[in-house]
Amino acid sequence: MTGRYGTGKRMMRGGRAAFLVLGVALAAVAVVASRAVAADEGALEARVFDLDWTIALDGIPADAKNAVVWIAVPQQLAEQDRLELAVDTEHEWKLVRETPFGNELVQVTVANPAGPLAIDLKARVHRRPVTAPIPAPLDSRTRALYLREESLVTLSDRVRALADSVGGGHRDRYDFVLGLMDYDKSVPGYGFGDTERACDVRKGNCTDFHSLFLSLSRAKSVPALFEMGYPTKLAGETDVTGGYHCWAWFFEDGARLPVDISEADKNPAKTDFFYGNLDADRITFSRGREVTLPGMRGAPLNYVPSGAYAEVDGAPFEGVTRSLSYRVESVPTETALR
Repeated sequence: MTGRYGTGKRMMRGGRAAFLVLGVALAAVAVVASRAVAADEGALEARVFDLDWTIALDGIPADAKNAVVWIAVPQQLAEQDRLELAVDTEHEWKLVRETPFGNELVQVTVANPAGPLAIDLKARVHRRPVTAPIPAPLDSRTRALYLREESLVTLSDRVRALADSVGGGHRDRYDFVLGLMDYDKSVPGYGFGDTERACDVRKGNCTDFHSLFLSLSRAKSVPALFEMGYPTKLAGETDVTGGYHCWAWFFEDGARLPVDISEADKNPAKTDFFYGNLDADRITFSRGREVTLPGMRGAPLNYVPSGAYAEVDGAPFEGVTRSLSYRVESVPTETALR
């Protein structure tokens, strides 16, 4: 590849034949996925997580009349079962679902909040590894949603020209992003998932890698979806503040397939695995970009934070923290989603 984007740290794969029948292309993805999984059978272990976490609001003005907190919770998906969910608070709460992405959240409403607030939650989650493709037919509304341009997931002339130059295949786009980007948080501005910044700086975290992939896919009329969650460790963790991880899905021929390009960048030995596969060492807390939560008054969220979003007297409130602990149990490999 030549030109401005032709000097990535890895050689790009050549373009694939445009005349491949769609079903054949998906079959090829499945073959690559199965080979990658065969080379890393440990990645097929499923996990059961027992989570305990606290959402805290500190610095609420003394004269505040109302506080509303929307708390991200593990989502119910084909590859993830939320087996239990408990909320411990003296305040009014309910489980709500936003549209159009379908995220479920715990919404807590507090009248005349006095001093700091703390909301404790527990959940039990069964997470299965993924070897793609997963059946996922899209109706016209959802297809349009996963193709739309967003404020930071752009479809600019530059992005469209870049998508044309990369090659027509899903793996071409995966390899291009992997070759162009470095997982590097040393340059300010990372973490927003800004496609144009990714093109300029070529560095960032998981949000930046996958925003660029979303833009390149959508520019070629391939629906693609952003997913936000938390990366887990086999040993579990205690009282971890902050932290998140994200990945993406693309849709084709009635199926969805995952990519985790930033993890591939950090672990090149798993480059093939993270195209079309996901391990179970993660928990999905939300999906989508530019998300409007039920009843919120602020602007749509760039993405739902894996902790919580809050408003005090109708204005976004920044003093929100999450402290998370969890325990992990590995379960037999045959529970993997295949």
